[in-house]
Amino acid sequence: MKKTDILFSRRQFLKVLSVGIGTGALAAGGLWRWRSLAPMSVVQKTRPLLGTFFTITVHDSDEAMAEKAVEYAFAAVEMVDRVMSIHRFDSDLSRVNATAGNDMVSVDPYLIDILKMTQQFHGLTGGVYDVTCLPLLQLYGFYQSQTENLHYPSDRKIYEILSVIDQKQITLDEKSNRVGLARAKAGIDLGSIGKGYAVDRAGDVLKSFGIKNALIDAGGNVLAMGAPHGDKNSAKGWHVAIRNPEVQNKEAYFEMLTLKDEAVATSGNYEQSLWLDGQRVGHLFDAKKGKPSDPLLSATAVAKNATLADGLSTSVFLLGKAGASRFKEIAKDIYYHSEDS
Repeated sequence: MKKTDILFSRRQFLKVLSVGIGTGALAAGGLWRWRSLAPMSVVQKTRPLLGTFFTITVHDSDEAMAEKAVEYAFAAVEMVDRVMSIHRFDSDLSRVNATAGNDMVSVDPYLIDILKMTQQFHGLTGGVYDVTCLPLLQLYGFYQSQTENLHYPSDRKIYEILSVIDQKQITLDEKSNRVGLARAKAGIDLGSIGKGYAVDRAGDVLKSFGIKNALIDAGGNVLAMGAPHGDKNSAKGWHVAIRNPEVQNKEAYFEMLTLKDEAVATSGNYEQSLWLDGQRVGHLFDAKKGKPSDPLLSATAVAKNATLADGLSTSVFLLGKAGASRFKEIAKDIYYHSEDS
């Protein structure tokens, strides 16, 4: 599917960083490669961030500058984590969730930025994609340290939780950078788009240093900038593989892509799931029904940036093949993997 339009016009900005520097597609872990072309240097570093491993690879003639750029790119990811992680009690998002039904909270502009984007996917999916799904995830047992004695929730409990699931209850005050949730016990989870957003912020930092050729991989959310070793041939780029979810070997793939100045993300339930009363429950939910969604084994979207690719892959997965036509104007390509494919 080729892009002919843009889903949204996002405000681009790069914050001044005063920070102390100190699952899906397969990329920097071994299935990407480059042609050796002197005098380029290769800088590659990996850090555990946002519940996955971020690997940043830069090809540039100035190795010292590339090293510095990568460190600042990781600092940008850490800032995103401090703003929107639900696993940090002091994050901006956690403070918003803690005051649900009461008052609005002053937040970093990053949080306003990403919540505006999620509204677009909520509308495109008819409400199936909804970032106020945190109470649902908690009801089923996700984010709990002990999962051995969990049970599949009753329809009554699901119905009760659905009363606080509605993205339209989120109030955004862009002038004063404040966010609020109208309903008590409501909660926002940005796991469906947060890693892609962090990847883009890291990419912004690299670009601010003049880096043109880099690959950023966050557990399947991949941004490809330029080409390995600065290959000028527009037909070339970074090689990224889409993992085969039916095979336990994480290096098994069913499609190899070549990306240049674009991003890819894959969504699926094959890595994050629980067993409840003998039933496998994935972490991707239909917010309108309050139940796990599994129309596909995986969905992969290629787009102009990582945030868009992340939100698209989740949305396509939730709707399945039948609903994918809604995204044909904004996705460069969409790939499916299902039991009958």
